[in-house]
Amino acid sequence: MNASLWLALAFSSSPANCRPCHAAVVDAYLRTGMGRSISAPAPQSGRFYHRLSNRHYRIEGNRVRRSQLEPGGAEINVVEKSIDLVIGSGNHARTFVHRSSQGRLLELPVTWYSQDGGFLAMSPGYDRPDHLDFRREINDSCLFCHAAYPQAPPGPPQAIDCERCHGTAAAHLAKPGRGNILNPAQLPPARQLDLCLSCHLETASRGIPDSVRLPGRKVFSFQPGERLAGYKVHFDRAEPPPLERFEVNHAGYRLLQSACFQRSAGRLTCTTCHDPHTAQARQACGGCHQSSHARQSAGCAGCHMPRRRAQDAIHVTMTDHWIQRKPAFQEPEGENHAPYTGEIVPFYTSADPKLLALARALQRAERERTSETYRALPESAGNLAALGEALLREGNRLEARKTLERSRRMDGSGPVALNALAVLHATEGRLEEALALLETSRRAHPDHPLTWLNLGVTWEAKGDREQAIRAYKESIRLQPDFGAARHRLATLAAR
Repeated sequence: MNASLWLALAFSSSPANCRPCHAAVVDAYLRTGMGRSISAPAPQSGRFYHRLSNRHYRIEGNRVRRSQLEPGGAEINVVEKSIDLVIGSGNHARTFVHRSSQGRLLELPVTWYSQDGGFLAMSPGYDRPDHLDFRREINDSCLFCHAAYPQAPPGPPQAIDCERCHGTAAAHLAKPGRGNILNPAQLPPARQLDLCLSCHLETASRGIPDSVRLPGRKVFSFQPGERLAGYKVHFDRAEPPPLERFEVNHAGYRLLQSACFQRSAGRLTCTTCHDPHTAQARQACGGCHQSSHARQSAGCAGCHMPRRRAQDAIHVTMTDHWIQRKPAFQEPEGENHAPYTGEIVPFYTSADPKLLALARALQRAERERTSETYRALPESAGNLAALGEALLREGNRLEARKTLERSRRMDGSGPVALNALAVLHATEGRLEEALALLETSRRAHPDHPLTWLNLGVTWEAKGDREQAIRAYKESIRLQPDFGAARHRLATLAAR
């Protein structure tokens, strides 16, 4: 084989490399939801109005436009972004993604849902007045369950491929044979289940850290065949499960709490019922249930695993994998954004006491945002920035400065640390130093509303009214519900 061609194959995750020998399997897989998990955008059009945040959205071609209307009908606070990527197969939904000029992936607030012939609505988690609009960054932790392993050299994320379940294919491509690639069907049932649950187990989409990776484990370091507990541990709310909470990625979570699974002595796995190469469901219930009712039934899932509307994504209906004799439930009328303040406990994987303490610290820090809570978190650029910002709020300026500088040394473009340091400089009269820090933040994150607000405050302190007004208006354009920016602009205009 040509050396350059071999290198391209070795670092490529395309199922096309498997097709010469496994055409039927590859062609079937590419029609599944996993095989279509990420795609290029297709031109379309549509519009809708989100009443809770008073914003109009319109899609034309491959662009999303957001605006608000003045009383006379003129558009204001217009933001327009290109659609550069689509996450989701379309079986349930497709969420649009923008790639910024800095290479960051941003989730767009608009999603296409397949129900009722297809319609546009707010993306899951966005149906609220204070949603993130165009500001939610998609990181590797988000992509882990939606994309193939990253390519070398780096490129845009690709749809889930063969290597996500069969492991690296380099040796197999070099010398095809049965012994040099993983066949998940040959794994013990527990490892087969771990492979599926590495993506299909989420105990909660909000309120708690549902899982924590073990120290030293990178996001994409999990390999098919290894124990899930050696990669990350899971946690759940300390309430009698499974209750009525039903979320969009609850297939594995609900299955593990089913009597059918618990009484199977580990024999029941996801592939007992699902063919991963075709996404076709098998009628497997008869293997254990031999009653006349089971034999006469054309399909068990319709009654015992009904489709339900997810509480965190109300525009989709998913199969409830908590298998029950007589299911009973109420459909949610809207997304549930109520915070959870209760205790958390280990779930499925056994948890080291230190990791359980870390999960509880993460939950508390998200809720309280004090220096005490942030001190309990591992040292990273983001955690140090949050700690420094909290110290600044609490008046501990000396320690705040040291902490923020440590964060900046780890990540020179982090907007939280740069803004907090700029505030420190500005309040001590060093306005030029503050402006330099804010300009660094603006260049790296031009859509960060707080950076523009602080630019406005600093320009106002320097006596440049016009520059301040422009900065405040840009902050409001990017985040129309930013009360602090509106107040500063109104006060400056009144003066």
